[in-house]
Amino acid sequence: MLKRSKEAVRKNSMECLKVEHLSYSYRIESEPVLKDITFKVSKGEALGIIGLNGSGKTTLIYCLCGIFPHYLNGCMEGRVLVNGKDTRETPLYELSSEIGIVLQDPNVQILMPTVEDDLAFALENHNIPREEIRESVNRVMELVGITSIKDENPNNLSGGEKQLVALATVLALNPSIIVFDESLSMLDEQAAERIISVMQKLKEAGTTLIIIDHTFKGLNVYDKIFLLEKGQIIRRGPKECILEDKDFLREHKIIF
Repeated sequence: MLKRSKEAVRKNSMECLKVEHLSYSYRIESEPVLKDITFKVSKGEALGIIGLNGSGKTTLIYCLCGIFPHYLNGCMEGRVLVNGKDTRETPLYELSSEIGIVLQDPNVQILMPTVEDDLAFALENHNIPREEIRESVNRVMELVGITSIKDENPNNLSGGEKQLVALATVLALNPSIIVFDESLSMLDEQAAERIISVMQKLKEAGTTLIIIDHTFKGLNVYDKIFLLEKGQIIRRGPKECILEDKDFLREHKIIF
């Protein structure tokens, strides 16, 4: 599942996510939650998006994944391109095979009575042949390290195990971009390290990662960082360049 074709590797330096002048308001004439955001991410990059509560992080990733405007219209200006596909014009069903999202609360993504059934669920909805479903589920469980709990009821698992299952359900569709929405923030150090280990494997295999984080737990994975404040990107650049300006980070309450 992790192996990309030679063509995909050759295109690794090309942009896979492009955001152009994105603004979003939940209601017409209300204050925009996102304000004229433009950026792009290349294939295989890991982008950390850091911001305080209320900075617009979750709204941004819902726009990236097409949840906005498909589920909630609001007022969206600009455009988001995922592997060249405009999220406005591409159905969520199709986008889910290009970009997946791992939410902060894994309970939202866990639906079936066993871990194995949960991983197979999305594939079945995409009408994947049964044999391919079995192979994909087995590969993903091995990658994430949850084969030993495949017959367990997800509701009986620990928070860290649930987050691994939620991640596995996304990986089952083999998207080239994965977004983590504060997926590490509620986990203890040991559980977070398990998720980070999988992130590293995905990155090494050429998967693009967008990591929403205010704890810096995923710091070692990032290639570059955006600082989001009041719906605007106030600083962007390589990880090392952003982190060395401690005065700026303290001024904007990113660190204390």
